[in-house]
Amino acid sequence: MKNLKIVASHPVQYHAPFFKALTDSGLDIEVGYYHAGTAGRKGYDPDFGRDIQWDIDLLAGYPYRIFLNETGVYSKSEQIRIFMPMFGWALQDRSPLLLMGWFVEIIWLIWFLAILFRVPILLLCEMTPGSYAAIPKPAWRIGLLRWLVRHTDAGLFIGSQSRRVLTALGLTDERLFPTPYSVDNERFASAADLLKPQRARLCREYGLDEGLPTFLFCGKLIPKKHPLELLEAYHSAGLGRKAQLVFVGEGVLRARLEARVRELGLAHVRFLGFLNQSQMPLAYVLGHVLCLFSEPTETWGLVVNEAMACGRPVIVSDATGCAVDLVGKENGWIVPLHDQNVLVETLKHAYESREFWEQMGNAGREKISRHTFAHMVEGVRAALDTVKDSRGRK
Repeated sequence: MKNLKIVASHPVQYHAPFFKALTDSGLDIEVGYYHAGTAGRKGYDPDFGRDIQWDIDLLAGYPYRIFLNETGVYSKSEQIRIFMPMFGWALQDRSPLLLMGWFVEIIWLIWFLAILFRVPILLLCEMTPGSYAAIPKPAWRIGLLRWLVRHTDAGLFIGSQSRRVLTALGLTDERLFPTPYSVDNERFASAADLLKPQRARLCREYGLDEGLPTFLFCGKLIPKKHPLELLEAYHSAGLGRKAQLVFVGEGVLRARLEARVRELGLAHVRFLGFLNQSQMPLAYVLGHVLCLFSEPTETWGLVVNEAMACGRPVIVSDATGCAVDLVGKENGWIVPLHDQNVLVETLKHAYESREFWEQMGNAGREKISRHTFAHMVEGVRAALDTVKDSRGRK
């Protein structure tokens, strides 16, 4: 019997270090992946609009098994084909189950059967009220989800917004445990500290003006992240000659962004393209302030964690999942989503406050120090202890 079995969709660059931390803490875990994703191979990402292959090992440091070697196939026939192997693995020894969300129908069925077989269930929720409301759901599906959540032993929330979702779905406070969403702060901080003395050379290498304050966008160039609105605000704020705007990432909006840059005659906007995981600290050395103006479907925004770990202030929309937990006046700015006038004024204010950027970055580093994999592991262990106590009769 394992201390914990984890059911996840596919290997993800942000989850793998968490699973390794659980193993390193002494927990006997095993992760069951629905499909292989891009672990160890190239795969097409429609949002990036290109093939990608992560340059960190997504399967190292923890036990796992993969039930479907193909990538991203959620058809009914494939779910039926792998149901019995996945169901047998998940419930065979009644080990506690951690569900990393409710991403596909087969998980709902395993969840339901685990409740019937009285297998202890932990549920990690990444949703916000906004992202939950944005998904169309028939009434029966809402009712079923509420029933499943109410019969779940423990809910793990990544932030205050996901806690609100779990509470609304019926989990009481004594069954809620914080697992503050995290990146490898030490890796980002140490890499950034090594690169910062080389910033002048790196700016020349990437075609940037080392003397200009630099606003930074990191992520997929897709509508929900509003890179076009950022570009327009940068122009409207009169920053085109006084500051740089750097886009790191690829996506369907890149061509439109580049065309708009040419149309406006902006000489200090650069597109660096896709940077892999090990290269991301470079982005936060080149950029001074991270900007992320996402829709509610941005359930967290881990680039904010990364930027803060590298000592950079941030500007985020109020709809970005992490905003309320990570961003305050001491380390950044929160902008109402779709309020272009406020965004313009915020960029102006941020530019005029550049003498405080280092101080704000240090405050951000202090704040993000409470979002670590060690804290996530603490939440999981506390939930497991509570589940054991409540089911000691088994």
